[in-house]
Amino acid sequence: MSGITNAMNTALSGLQLFEAGISTVSNNLANATTSGYSSESVNAQTAVGAAGQPGAGVEPAQINRAAAGFAAAQLRSANTANASASALSTSLTAISNALTNNGDVQTAINQFFSDFSTLASNPSSTALRQTVLSDAQNITGSFQTASISLNNIVAGAQETLSSGITSANTLLSQLAKINAGLEQTPNASGLLDQQQAALNSLSQYLPVNTITQSNGSVIIATGGTMLLDQSGVQALAVASSTNGKTSVTAGNDKTPVTLAEADGSLGGALGTITAGNQALQSLGGLAAVFAGQVNTAQAQGLDANGNAGQALFSVPTPSVGANANNTGSASLTASLTNPAALPGDGGPFTLSYSSTSGWSALDQASGQSYSVSTSGSTLSFAGLSLALSGTANNGDSFTVNPAPNAAAGLSVVATSTSAIAAADPYVSTPGILQSDGSVQNNNAGTITAGTDSVTSTPASNAAVIPASYYGQNLQITFTSSTAYTVSTVASPGTTIASGTLGSNGGNLAIAYPSGAASGQYWQLPISGTPASGDVLTLTPGSSSSGSNAQRLAALWTVNGTSSAGSLEQGFVGLATGLGANAAAAQQLASSTSAQVSTATTNLTTVAGVNTDQQAVILTNYEQAYQAAAKAISTANTMFESLLNAV
Repeated sequence: MSGITNAMNTALSGLQLFEAGISTVSNNLANATTSGYSSESVNAQTAVGAAGQPGAGVEPAQINRAAAGFAAAQLRSANTANASASALSTSLTAISNALTNNGDVQTAINQFFSDFSTLASNPSSTALRQTVLSDAQNITGSFQTASISLNNIVAGAQETLSSGITSANTLLSQLAKINAGLEQTPNASGLLDQQQAALNSLSQYLPVNTITQSNGSVIIATGGTMLLDQSGVQALAVASSTNGKTSVTAGNDKTPVTLAEADGSLGGALGTITAGNQALQSLGGLAAVFAGQVNTAQAQGLDANGNAGQALFSVPTPSVGANANNTGSASLTASLTNPAALPGDGGPFTLSYSSTSGWSALDQASGQSYSVSTSGSTLSFAGLSLALSGTANNGDSFTVNPAPNAAAGLSVVATSTSAIAAADPYVSTPGILQSDGSVQNNNAGTITAGTDSVTSTPASNAAVIPASYYGQNLQITFTSSTAYTVSTVASPGTTIASGTLGSNGGNLAIAYPSGAASGQYWQLPISGTPASGDVLTLTPGSSSSGSNAQRLAALWTVNGTSSAGSLEQGFVGLATGLGANAAAAQQLASSTSAQVSTATTNLTTVAGVNTDQQAVILTNYEQAYQAAAKAISTANTMFESLLNAV
């Protein structure tokens, strides 16, 4: 009779195991799409019976949760990389488009210089002058549109960063509660599933490094900074440094969190902020260089009224900010005096003073250092001149921005078409100027004037006329076939310069007065076979002169107008660089998306719910359950038969 009882108990242990198996499979199927869920299985072990006796059945069911620590960590790493790459792909593409779509600065400037070339052939045309002036307005509009787009991108990234930090803090708080639950119920499967889902979500915001404790709870760090431990959550926050750069901190002590641009959506947002601000700075630098070069060329010519050309554009002046920790009394005022020397990134620069080595400058964007020239109380580097007052102490520093908000602040100051300085400062005519303004040519020989130019270094054989005579009618008188003197028409007997014709001819160089063209010279080559007494007269250019307009048109492509070579190369370089960054980000987003898919598949293979497999297992459990129930029924029949026989 004990054998019948043992048979019933053995079958009952199987029945209980199969019930647990069916419940486990049902739970797996119910959570097949639940984030973070790890498949569970029944661990069956044979019950130990006496030697030589029938088996004792099976031990009570043990439910095991699939372990997939490595695969889960791989998925978190892939999530982090893809979240950053996706964010940067979108933002860097938008940054690139800001310069090529509505804010197509390059096309607007190209049209401006093209129309200047047309004006050079007909400088007295009011219609052509109006076209150039309208082009100038279009340029400022393009710069402003591009600036607005870039500012919006940066503002959007700031919002993304703030909202991302809020979400990350919520997940950290959730994980802290899960840790508390695991302390009460160590390694509870449901809590571990919730933990896995929260860690997956958190990994989209920043890198997640975990240390698992014996009870299943986790310690979380990122970039060497603790975010969650036994003491609780170290909440993340947005911070701005003294140089205006955005960063992330953790905890009440504001511990800096190191996040590269590849470190999740938070790193991607920081990378976008940096890229957007740098694009703004570069664009502002180009605006300042462009305006400076055009204004200088304007000053090299005469407007339609015969006056020295004035600025066509206005651009914000460089700013200088003193470090709050400075101990000296030094104060600096900056100006951009050589636009061509300004680096393409537009700065800004950190200007530092050392009592042993003096002044030094560092480009904050590129890290390039610049030597600082000192002349009296004037400092110079990278095309900037700074007037120094007061005294700097060792360790004092300043932030110098060559073009603060220059793209947004660029404006056209010329209000009339007559303000365009299309004319050269002088036109040359053989002969002597008469009182009625005509020139009478009684020369016995020939004097030929070449193509004029503007230079900062006159030719070695040039007769240099001081700036004080600029704008006056000038007379070049040959005292022999090679020697000549220069005087004003008003005082022909007073020599102000002299020169000789060599085998390559000679040159006249007239210094520009103070203003945008100061330090440069209008230079005219002369040649021919003059006779003694022959005269060449120089008079200010008229409205029919277009040589300076032609010089302005050439600014776009002429070498030496920007640190990249030409103005065109400067703009093309910026647009090309931004486009390349966008293309690289798009490619990275695609590759990291594939990595997420692979990591997800790997984790699913190890710990996910395979519904087909679970269906097979369920069928097996069902059949085993029916068999165990049949065994119990058979034993019960035998037992009843025995009782009836007694």
